[in-house]
Amino acid sequence: MAKPPEPIEEVMPNAAWVVEAEVKEVVSTGPTPPQPANAKPGATSVGYTSASQTVKLTITNVLKGDQATELVVEKPVGPYSLRPGNKGPFLIDKSRTILGRYGPDSWHLDRVKGALE
Repeated sequence: MAKPPEPIEEVMPNAAWVVEAEVKEVVSTGPTPPQPANAKPGATSVGYTSASQTVKLTITNVLKGDQATELVVEKPVGPYSLRPGNKGPFLIDKSRTILGRYGPDSWHLDRVKGALE
């Protein structure tokens, strides 16, 4: 069973940008992190982690932060991967790292907007 996302109230203070965006391009991918001994190749089992990625986002709406139409950001090692076409709300810190355990799938857009009020 996957861990739930962190409480948005704990993550939001670290967000320099909160944007609605779509992944335009995966610029680069880091090395594959070690997997648990019992993980099946390519499986998304508990404990599975995917490599870090540098991605280019096309911004459709800025909810917090400086106006931008595009940002290049880092997706840290974690239990998800991004690919072109993935979209949703992204919380991004001042070092341009995506926040949230599951990236744009961490919180529904209405939850993100509510946390900004």
